[in-house]
Amino acid sequence: MNATKSHQQRHGVRSVVLFYNEQKPEAVKTFKPVLQMLRAKRIKVWMGHTAEGQRKLAVADIAIALGGDGTMLRVARVLAPHAVPLFGVNSGGLGFLSGTDQSELRRNLSLVLAGGFEMEERWMVSVEVFRGERRTFGPNIALNDCVIRCGDTARAITLRACSGELFLANYFGDGLIVSTPTGSTAYALAAGGPVVDPRLNAFLIAPICPHTLTQRPLIIPAEHPLAVKLAQRHAHEQSPEALMSLDGQVGCSLRLGEEVRIRRYEKPFRLLLNPKRSYFETLRRKMKWGER
Repeated sequence: MNATKSHQQRHGVRSVVLFYNEQKPEAVKTFKPVLQMLRAKRIKVWMGHTAEGQRKLAVADIAIALGGDGTMLRVARVLAPHAVPLFGVNSGGLGFLSGTDQSELRRNLSLVLAGGFEMEERWMVSVEVFRGERRTFGPNIALNDCVIRCGDTARAITLRACSGELFLANYFGDGLIVSTPTGSTAYALAAGGPVVDPRLNAFLIAPICPHTLTQRPLIIPAEHPLAVKLAQRHAHEQSPEALMSLDGQVGCSLRLGEEVRIRRYEKPFRLLLNPKRSYFETLRRKMKWGER
């Protein structure tokens, strides 16, 4: 089954939940003209940070996020349970998930409100942490990745990874990135992982600074959940310290023997994208992919 399904919006937008990053001056600057544009078209607007805005996610046509990729990741976790499509306006740096940059805002926002953008489904992960059979964290969802890394002492850690009932490997190093295809262009790419087409139903497992030359990034089917346990390399060594984070924004500390369980989240995240720009064109524009 493909991880991405694209189809055209058929109806104009009548209601919007609006999010913006108050810490980004460009997002704050963009907020007022976007709000004026929505109200000029008689579109009902609720603010995403309010209790009313959270309730209206059940009935809103779309959500709009003003900010960078970090804002998009945060809002994606809020929207996914409600299946509300998200249109991102890049007010940050790369803006890889955004539907438009500032220079094309008015034209592209008008197209979105008229139903002219494609809705593309991206899948997410649901993550829990268990100590034995007792859950100590989650379930929480992430669009990009689940990262398990060494703690404050920066000592290498051992992580035992399994796919379903199959043992994969013991990873010894600074940690492990378990990424969705969407997240393959984020931290996993910096760790030497490949770019993965978001239509694929696969996990990308990328070791962080492995203490061996033989462990390399691995792509495996996402039909089976992953389990990653914090282990000891030698029985006499000091108990390892580790941290787990989702999209670099939500997380917890891990104790020896605790297991991170990662599976595909049952609901898709819906992203509004310009139909004239393919995923590969975005790679070329944003990351200079293929240029010499």
